Amino acid sequence: MITRRRLAGLLAAPALLPAAARAQGSGWMPDRPIRLLIGFPPGGASDAAVRIIQPRLSALLGQSVVVDNRAGAGGNLAAEAAARSAPDGTTLVSANIGTLAVNPALVRMMPFHPVNDLAPLSLIFNATNVLVVPASRPWRSVAELVAAAKARPDAITYGTGGVGSPGHLCGILLDKIAGTRTVSVPYRGGGPQMLGLVAGEHDFSFSPMGTVTTHIAAGTIRALGVSTRGRAPELPEVPTMIEAGLPDYEVLNWDGILVPRATPAPIRQKLGDVIRQVLAEPEIVAEFAKRGLTPRPTSEEAFAAQLAADSQTWQGLIRAAGIEPS
Repeated sequence: MITRRRLAGLLAAPALLPAAARAQGSGWMPDRPIRLLIGFPPGGASDAAVRIIQPRLSALLGQSVVVDNRAGAGGNLAAEAAARSAPDGTTLVSANIGTLAVNPALVRMMPFHPVNDLAPLSLIFNATNVLVVPASRPWRSVAELVAAAKARPDAITYGTGGVGSPGHLCGILLDKIAGTRTVSVPYRGGGPQMLGLVAGEHDFSFSPMGTVTTHIAAGTIRALGVSTRGRAPELPEVPTMIEAGLPDYEVLNWDGILVPRATPAPIRQKLGDVIRQVLAEPEIVAEFAKRGLTPRPTSEEAFAAQLAADSQTWQGLIRAAGIEPS
């Protein structure tokens, strides 16, 4: 005979099981709030994208998703924290191409392994990088900037959102293709870097579309080129770097969401499905577009393939450029 006390115990039993065991069905849902770590401070593209999708993630997962900015070390601080977290689906991290594909070639003692310690869920977005200069600088074309950099090696500076960030990659590729020697100035994220550019603290930057349009409209900075193969709809009058005379110049700027590698497959599948659903919603697509971002919902496998390809490309380029890890 099942007593009332025994029945209450049976009903409560699932809550006592570990998260991995409860995930063995497609209906897994988190039983406590989720942390979504970001490796950069507020104001940049990564932070903007995560905060756009945060409310919908919370609604669909039935739990609060708490954004936690852990800025520093080119995104490594947040990625390491996620890699060392319990693999139960309650800690996610947003990381970009620089943190995952580039930092291993620039950081001698990486505190985590992008593949062995983290599992990809989905990419979040692609962003167009724009070559911009402060209004106080005289250059009005890529050719003029390149000429100035060739005339003054190691004197022209460019700001980045951190070592290994997409903006840093753009600068490395500029030097390689144009034959210049410019100097990178790392900031603790895209937001602080853009403030520094407007203030004239450095000579140029490659910054995401969403962080530059307002300043371009205000006349505080000037756009010279975009890093994509085709012109950007937001700035149709601005040439691509290829059109400006730099053959094969293209840099893909992306962010994605990952979890600790040991997170069970059913949990990863649930989280990935929800992220992809949110990124496909028309309202989210429209909000991304306002910031120059293109949603990119992908499978785990597609994300892993993108990471592998970019790691090979950029780490090879960094080694060929003779840049030593620090």
